[in-house]
Amino acid sequence: MIRINLIPYRNARRQQKIMQHVGIFFAVIVVALLLTLGVHSTISMQLYDLKEETLSLQQQNAELKKKIGKIKDLASLRADVERKLAIIDRLQAGRFRSLNTLHEIAKVIPDNVWIKSIKDRGENIELSGLGESNKAVANFMRKLDSSPLFSNIQLLVISRVAVDGRAVREFSLNLSRTEELSESSNAEAAANKGGRG
Repeated sequence: MIRINLIPYRNARRQQKIMQHVGIFFAVIVVALLLTLGVHSTISMQLYDLKEETLSLQQQNAELKKKIGKIKDLASLRADVERKLAIIDRLQAGRFRSLNTLHEIAKVIPDNVWIKSIKDRGENIELSGLGESNKAVANFMRKLDSSPLFSNIQLLVISRVAVDGRAVREFSLNLSRTEELSESSNAEAAANKGGRG
């Protein structure tokens, strides 16, 4: 009978299978390591990109905060300039207020009435003067009342006095300015401003 010894063949085959299993094991480990390394590097790159984007956004945020601060400063400066311009406009309108008042009184005063004093109290004016008669004072009051610049004319007092031996009437009046005075003084101020420019 022929005897075949298969032990070395089986040992060789077993060793070959063990080597295959070890090779597959190491290949799996290498592939797993490569995959882990790839995933790690991808996540690291994404994290780096996110950090750069965060820094960029923080810089943009800082720049926007500066711009917002400048805008707030501009808004306060604008409000300040508008307030100053309003004051200038009010002063410009007021420049001609007294002039217009005196001009209007001069236009309506009769020849037989004389003004002694004018007190400007803002919207109200106090006039005191002398008139040749009660009729002259009444005529003056009617002319003031017909003027578009005055309203609410009130006679405070009228009395008989002697001036240089002549009997005259001393009177005091209160009158109010109307809105038309402000409009006319603004128009005149604008005309004068235009004439200078």
